[in-house]
Amino acid sequence: MIDVKTAFLLWVIQAGTLAILLMAIWLHARDQRYFLWFGIGFGLQAVGLGMVGLRDQIPDFISIQVGNVLSLVGFICWGKALCAFDDRKTPLYVALPAAIWIAGNLVPEFRAEFGYRMAIYDVAAAAGLAVLGVIALNGRFSTRRYRVMLAAVWFVQAGACLVFAYIATRIMPQSFNQVTLAAAVSIVGLISFVTALTLIAKMMMDRSEERLKALVRSDPLTGALNRRGFMEAYQDILDTAPSGALALVIFDLDHFKQVNDVYGHQVGDRVLVEFASICNSLLPQRAAFGRTGGEEFAAVLVVNEARDAALFAETVRMALAEREIETSRHPIQVTTSIGIALSALANADLDRMMAQADSALYAAKAQGRNRTSVKSGTTIVTVPPARTETIDDQADRQVAILKRIAAVGNDLHD
Repeated sequence: MIDVKTAFLLWVIQAGTLAILLMAIWLHARDQRYFLWFGIGFGLQAVGLGMVGLRDQIPDFISIQVGNVLSLVGFICWGKALCAFDDRKTPLYVALPAAIWIAGNLVPEFRAEFGYRMAIYDVAAAAGLAVLGVIALNGRFSTRRYRVMLAAVWFVQAGACLVFAYIATRIMPQSFNQVTLAAAVSIVGLISFVTALTLIAKMMMDRSEERLKALVRSDPLTGALNRRGFMEAYQDILDTAPSGALALVIFDLDHFKQVNDVYGHQVGDRVLVEFASICNSLLPQRAAFGRTGGEEFAAVLVVNEARDAALFAETVRMALAEREIETSRHPIQVTTSIGIALSALANADLDRMMAQADSALYAAKAQGRNRTSVKSGTTIVTVPPARTETIDDQADRQVAILKRIAAVGNDLHD
């Protein structure tokens, strides 16, 4: 049997060690705030329960009220840590444990009795554990299997706290010396603690592994997929697309070297970031976008017909042309030339589609840049028409060309 003060000491040592370890990890990975909140939570638990364990050696108000509140505020930090996994807001009900303690101690009869105070704390801790379980079940971090396991552990631990609260009200101890923990409750608490830590550690390791994979597959400047990541995404889309055709869209920023030469590489980098942002915001479902070269980008998307790919490309082209990029001198506008290749899913080949899209891109550049060209087989159709025509004529011709693109795309399904 373990007396309560010994249990406090063991928990303070464990929680304090974990707090130091997690805070040290956060200092080397400041963007991963869940390490920070978990560390603060364990730190508050260590300090708070340490104060509680020093009862009769420090003022009662600090030991009883401050110590217990601090340890229960730790549940708020743990709730924030779980929510940080999903980058979502922390629900207000994480404050329930501290609220239960404060409300219970507003009743003079409960505040005056050691046994009742112990029961109130255990009910508050049970509420905190239940709240963590609910957050885990409603979360999107890790896999559902691990979230359910973690929630189940916390619910079991909450049940153990409620059992101990009941024991406290039955024996009504007057001090820690008169309290012993039932062996079964102690074992459940210890197993739950170790199991929860193991599951959380596994989730953190999985998250770190995912981040590393994302870094390997991503362009550090724009956040778009790099060439390796784009090729992997292409294969994933090809393997999982249920039906339709595949479109490969290549973007080349017009006169990008001049932007770097005239305005400097910082402005050039800003142009690349702005363009990537536009493409990502307009990217449809079942699609991927990546940076395949200096000023070259590519997108792969599942389409029903060629017109879908052309409309996406044209939307990106016009959005970029209208975007003003700030410089130290004056705002500038940049355009892009686009080449599109199409293929039925059954015989799609990335190298062949790249060659066809490049051929279409050269056609777009040859006709004046800031254009979209679509190639299917030996046919290349370009939009928009020459700028020498009136706006109404251009609009009419663009509609006609889009219809031709759709007709070309129909060949993919024949």
